[in-house]
Amino acid sequence: MRTLPVRHFWFPVFLILVGAGMLLQRLHVISVGWPAVPFMFVTAWAGVKLYNGIVMKSRGGVFWGLFWFVVGGACLLRTFGLVWLEPGVVVSGLFLLAGAGLVLAFLVSPRDWYLLVPAACFLIVGGAILSTELGIWATWEVAPLVNRWWPAGLVLFGAALLLNSLLPPRSRE
Repeated sequence: MRTLPVRHFWFPVFLILVGAGMLLQRLHVISVGWPAVPFMFVTAWAGVKLYNGIVMKSRGGVFWGLFWFVVGGACLLRTFGLVWLEPGVVVSGLFLLAGAGLVLAFLVSPRDWYLLVPAACFLIVGGAILSTELGIWATWEVAPLVNRWWPAGLVLFGAALLLNSLLPPRSRE
């Protein structure tokens, strides 16, 4: 049995999803308004990008695929009225999403270990912001800490990049 190359996999899937959506709307199973259509395309495109990034071991494809898949999916759910997120939760979610995307990029390409430094920074800041939104930690305690210590993340990331460039190519893997 012949299989399609991964890079040509997205188009048939796209046609199937669009056709199924249009058919379900014409059969009155779902009702899709115009505001939902761009979010559907963003989510579908990002899902394909995420899949291709994992299969082809592309850290950029994995990071941006995950990022836009979650953002597009959240906007799509909000358009359908299924979820409502407070602005503070959205901000913390974006930080957590960036951290998770960098961890996933590392898992796809372990030689890029230096991505764990900004991932940890994003996850810590996102967790701190989320804890203030959930009432676990007071905003007046978190804001000065984040404001004071975020440049340390830049220093650590720069040091990790420098160390990675100084290591011999074989030991990076």
